[in-house]
Amino acid sequence: MNSSPTPAEVQQALAELDPRELKIVGGMLAVMIREPKRVRDREWMAEQITHLTLLAGDFEADSGPDAVAAVEGYLHEKATRLLHCSLLLFQRVGLDMAPRTQSGFSFEEAMQQGLSYFQPPPESERPS
Repeated sequence: MNSSPTPAEVQQALAELDPRELKIVGGMLAVMIREPKRVRDREWMAEQITHLTLLAGDFEADSGPDAVAAVEGYLHEKATRLLHCSLLLFQRVGLDMAPRTQSGFSFEEAMQQGLSYFQPPPESERPS
């Protein structure tokens, strides 16, 4: 893959996620757009993905410790993939919005651009 992801590559990466994963990646995009200077802070990113995983919910557990274990297990398995997809999407949105940096754009416009990638690419544009 290039250092800059293509729109089709981002769409394909997102198309491989399940609904919970998509919620988390969408949430990560929102927090990264709001705090772009903190994206390189690994601890902050870990806190954000943990928080968003808890918000995405649907963890079957009978007690508090069981819920913590369920979230920890989920993140142990999925965090790398979720962060990768979140960063791909954030970078792509940054590239898309770059021509508008002089005139400016809103949080909502950046989010709308990001959410447009949640549709899979046409078959003819999928990376091989």
